[in-house]
Amino acid sequence: MVGNHAVYNNLRIEEKNILKKSQQCFAGQGDKGRKSGEIFMVYFMKNCSSEGVLFKTIKEITSELNISHAVLTNVLKTLEDNQFIYRRNGIIGLHPER
Repeated sequence: MVGNHAVYNNLRIEEKNILKKSQQCFAGQGDKGRKSGEIFMVYFMKNCSSEGVLFKTIKEITSELNISHAVLTNVLKTLEDNQFIYRRNGIIGLHPER
């Protein structure tokens, strides 16, 4: 699981709170959607920089998580629609207000 005491420099929030808030984005989805969202967020937190930015391609993420492109796209779209993450120029980052 994720370390409870990591604090991202520009976010000032603990990982457990990030995971908890991200789960709210998937509240209206079924178990599969919620589980995929949680798996991605744990992966994100383990692999992102201290600024809360992930420098991985979609292809790398799908390969490392062993999930389909469609599932990952759905997860990212859900998080983006809820303004939890942003995607720009090949990076995925947490919104600073999170």
